[in-house]
Amino acid sequence: MKMQAFPQPRHGPGDIGVGGLALMALSTAAEVCEAVPPAQARGFFLAIGKRMASLEPLEGVDDTAALHAKLNAFWQALDWGEVELTVGKEAIIVHHRDLPNRIAPDPQGHWATMLLSVLEGAYDSWFRALGSGPVLRTVAEWKGDVVELRHGR
Repeated sequence: MKMQAFPQPRHGPGDIGVGGLALMALSTAAEVCEAVPPAQARGFFLAIGKRMASLEPLEGVDDTAALHAKLNAFWQALDWGEVELTVGKEAIIVHHRDLPNRIAPDPQGHWATMLLSVLEGAYDSWFRALGSGPVLRTVAEWKGDVVELRHGR
């Protein structure tokens, strides 16, 4: 396998980027997933997502168009795809597409497990920063190559 410090920009969702940081992230995900109970691993990855969200404060976001633009700019800068927001009566639905879901050989699926919880933590943090109440919760699930996040009841 050819190694490099950083992965090359992906040209499509099926591209695999193996760089030093991506490999370290995958190795970290594998170590955490194999060393601690699933609930503990999930909590760790949720916390990472919240920490990532804190890097993109949402000042000035007062409508869904501004939120959509801010979130897409954040994820696109990381080469982590793009989002589509839908506001319903019961929940805000986020479809997060074109994620780097295959960064290196990962037969156990640790990267996908980590990515799901990291995104859940990030979006939950952002929605709470926008004033979401404690009764609402964020739930993430893979739907094919797309992560669907629901924030609501």
